[in-house]
Amino acid sequence: MNVPSKDTVHRTALLGVHEGTHATLEAALDAHAATGITVVAGSQLGKHAAHQAALCTATATAVRAFGSTRVVADGTAVLTAGPHRGQTVADAVADEGATLASDLQGVPTHWPVVLLGPLDPALSQSLSGHPVVLQVNWNGWTASVRPAPGSVTTTDATREFVEKDENVLAALCAAALGVHEAFGTINARPGSDVGYRPISLNLWSPAAQDDDGPPLTHVPAAWWLVGLGHLGQANAWVLSWLPYADPARVPIVLQDVDKAVKANHSTGMLTPRHPAQVRKTRLVAATLDALGFDTHIVERRLDRNTRVAKKDTHVALLGVDNLATRRMISAVSWTSAIDAGLGAGPADFNAIQLRRFPSARLSDQVPAWAEAPTSTVVLPRNSAFDDLSQRDACGALQLAGTAVGAAFVGVITACLAITEATRPLLGGTGLDVLSLHLSSADLDVAPASHETCPPAARLTTS
Repeated sequence: MNVPSKDTVHRTALLGVHEGTHATLEAALDAHAATGITVVAGSQLGKHAAHQAALCTATATAVRAFGSTRVVADGTAVLTAGPHRGQTVADAVADEGATLASDLQGVPTHWPVVLLGPLDPALSQSLSGHPVVLQVNWNGWTASVRPAPGSVTTTDATREFVEKDENVLAALCAAALGVHEAFGTINARPGSDVGYRPISLNLWSPAAQDDDGPPLTHVPAAWWLVGLGHLGQANAWVLSWLPYADPARVPIVLQDVDKAVKANHSTGMLTPRHPAQVRKTRLVAATLDALGFDTHIVERRLDRNTRVAKKDTHVALLGVDNLATRRMISAVSWTSAIDAGLGAGPADFNAIQLRRFPSARLSDQVPAWAEAPTSTVVLPRNSAFDDLSQRDACGALQLAGTAVGAAFVGVITACLAITEATRPLLGGTGLDVLSLHLSSADLDVAPASHETCPPAARLTTS
């Protein structure tokens, strides 16, 4: 049997191949297809756009990380924001590839349950017998997830859930963090407590969890997205939920040269299952145009000649996978630029690093981005890659060099990056560097050495 092309292999399912937990690629793909998750919308879906953002984000990231996704929600509710604006919940769930249900009847008890916000009392008893129930909460700028194993009472489910400012960035981050924790329970790495621990992330002040921050009232007025793969589409997804008072006055430049392939669905929040080789710029523009944003497409690579005009006030969000492009960031002279990088292997696919410019160093002076010698891809030493090598040595090398990824990591990263761009507008202090490993919750930051404050646009209140 031939080795599948890297353009078709599910990037999250590839985790089992790189880890060596399955004897063959096919066994890893079958094991991934057999996984499942249940997302429960909570009792306030129709009241706030933040709840809708949490539901759509949990659904879209779950569909991409698990084999099957069941959503328990009121299917008649109409979404008022985001990529599915104007659709009913039932239609949005179906479009994402999940199954809508009115209750937990028939849901396998070994599937993790992600509960978004306060629980509908009518569902509380039906959670009995589900060993993994994760309560997702957002409060101000803080996203949090805590386990609630066994029977969940109404008191348990609403404890610590406090509506405060309805910060949509925190709701988006919390939903993705909940799916990350649920994924950890089925991935079941030895010694890992992912999915069985309380975890929180304060977007406003990641290093000081007790800093509540101000209300989210303004965000940057113009954006430039470089790279529209995993991270670029996550950035666009998060931007699509920001309640701009006048999105027609928000220019968003979309820069990429690649066409979408089947494998991109597993990490790309705006890539359909069968993208038919459409360019990524067009996919993202279609979503943002429908929401009224002023999009501009650039289908060429960032190069030494790329410069922004003095009148341009875009905040750049970069999600690229090569050092050459990163080294050019400072030379482009954006008002503010935030580069996001993710780990690529099974041990660090959920590791995040952000760098903001201008900073203490120019982008071509970052030691970690110095030109590295060309290295050959090393095949992991496990039975799955042994099998692949025997069938097609070149195909095995391609898959060995293909990054493992999960859409929920991209969304969390996008929430951090967009908060980083927003913080100076609300009187906060920026960060030159942020490093976060979601598995261990280890966090390191470097305070900003140079503050920039791009023009702001006002948000409406929910």
